[in-house]
Amino acid sequence: MNLSEMMLLNLSLMVVQIHDIIREKGYTGTQDAIRGFISKERRIQRDLLASCAGSEEFIDKKWLIRLLYKPIDELKGISEAQLKFVLKNYPEYNKIIDAVWGFRDILKSKEPEMLPEWIDRVSSFGIAELDSFIGGLRLDMDAVMNAIIYDYSNGLAEGTVNKIKVIKRIMYGRCRFDLLKNKCILLDFFR
Repeated sequence: MNLSEMMLLNLSLMVVQIHDIIREKGYTGTQDAIRGFISKERRIQRDLLASCAGSEEFIDKKWLIRLLYKPIDELKGISEAQLKFVLKNYPEYNKIIDAVWGFRDILKSKEPEMLPEWIDRVSSFGIAELDSFIGGLRLDMDAVMNAIIYDYSNGLAEGTVNKIKVIKRIMYGRCRFDLLKNKCILLDFFR
């Protein structure tokens, strides 16, 4: 038995022991879930040791992604000091946060005249993903302006189309238009 086989056997025994201990305390999950968690933690520790020779700490990227959607005071996985460290060492991330929150402010403010200024500012960042997003905005500027101005949504129409597609998939192989029409009418009747 070579060293890697011995390590795998040792890990399997450890997972079984951990599973037995926490199952007694009410855990209902599987040994595979524990094995996955241990593998993830080991990978994080290995990456941390490889990237940090000194006293730097590891920040999971999921918290940085969540900062795009929520303010720092609503997140529990990252502190203000950690965010300052990230913004100091990775100025590109500061630009991304600025762009996302700026676009959100434009949508909430209902002021479409702010959009061209935002586009010019974000274009100067030179980030390929943001440039691609701006290119998509420019392709249909009228629709984007209307989305900023109006509260209307096509959600109702999209939901209806989605419902019809689900019915059509369920009826796979025997879907004629008149049968699909009757089934949709029948489903709406019983709602």
